[in-house]
Amino acid sequence: MSDLQCAARFVVLDADTLRDLGALDNTDGLVERLCSERIAGLYAADELAGSGAVRRLAQGLGLRIEPAPGDLAFGGEGYEELADRHRGETVVLVRPGRAGLPTPHPTLHPTLLLVDADGWSAQEF
Repeated sequence: MSDLQCAARFVVLDADTLRDLGALDNTDGLVERLCSERIAGLYAADELAGSGAVRRLAQGLGLRIEPAPGDLAFGGEGYEELADRHRGETVVLVRPGRAGLPTPHPTLHPTLLLVDADGWSAQEF
């Protein structure tokens, strides 16, 4: 039997992706894409919460920056905790390291991570 609850949706960004988007002057394009998703929250790892790119993202989305909990490696307990809080919602998560798809060929695009009781799946956002 499959999970009857809606998945929590995470748009996962890393510091490198935000920096590269800023260098390309494409942060506004990302904000536009995210606004169409009805973002419920913005979480950032402690070491990234004060960065200019994260603050610009929060301002563009009209959200506060919340501290991201726990392990933010794909499938880590940080995602489980946030998934419990945000079933059926979409949140943005800014983490250190490379957030590209968990494959040998990571991308510079944000990753969409779906988490439910059956596990998680990732695709390019």
